[in-house]
Amino acid sequence: MPVADRSERGIPPEAVGVALLAVHNVAVHRLLPAPADAALNLATAVGLTTFARHAGCSRSDLGIGVEDARSGLRAGLGAAALAGGAVALAAALPATRRYFHDRRVSGVGRGEAAYHVAVRIPLATALAEELLFRGALLALFRQRRSPATAVLWTSLLFGAWHVLPTIDHYQGNPASDLAADPGRGRWLAVLATTLSTAAAGGAFGWLRLRSRSVLAPILAHAAVDVSAYLAGRWAVSESRGTRTPARRTSLSMRHLPPQDASLRVEGNPSATAAAARCIIRSTRSLGRLGVGRLRLLG
Repeated sequence: MPVADRSERGIPPEAVGVALLAVHNVAVHRLLPAPADAALNLATAVGLTTFARHAGCSRSDLGIGVEDARSGLRAGLGAAALAGGAVALAAALPATRRYFHDRRVSGVGRGEAAYHVAVRIPLATALAEELLFRGALLALFRQRRSPATAVLWTSLLFGAWHVLPTIDHYQGNPASDLAADPGRGRWLAVLATTLSTAAAGGAFGWLRLRSRSVLAPILAHAAVDVSAYLAGRWAVSESRGTRTPARRTSLSMRHLPPQDASLRVEGNPSATAAAARCIIRSTRSLGRLGVGRLRLLG
């Protein structure tokens, strides 16, 4: 979609979208308990998509056109396989396995873990966040800006989206063992998570534009989060030489403050960064990620 020649008067639609996401982020991580936060994720995704439609974005602009679903499925499955493989490899290597030793993940019983893997992560996290960032928000930014600029802004906002959950749940995150000073370590974790998730957002944005469908980043996002969640449980169990006991309810994530399910893996910078790098490298055969390429896609 070419950059629109619109009047600058009034509040830009993308500014409304950013404000809505900011309010949503605070509500989810400061006010709402589970599963209300998951329900709000989906409701906000539907609401912002509807707002974007009223602001002049077509189904194609939003990446939800039926005619592009096949392209999105093909690109998404390929990226999902490569991203999942990258996470599995990082968890299997002794040098990086320690970054998956997340006590918040290992303390969850099998039933709750199945719920997160089969329902919460794919729907309330991957589906909702991709509709928000690579669907509605990207389309709104592209009304006034080039595709490259739109991807940049939405990627940076996606990184900022993870600041609050990283601060809240620093304890128990494997990154908490890397710095002696908890205060310094917490902000290092915030910086690492913000940068890694922003990089992942850039890769997801490229997938969205390359495939013309939001289905591609949804599948890749779900693969990253689910594989990292399972890798965390496996890594802790492997380090103990036995399966994680279901009786460790004192460490269960249901006793933590409200949070988006994506934090359970996106608070682990190494897994997300590895998967993001893999997605970017794997898609170079389809074209280089750059401003000129993105302008052609617009």
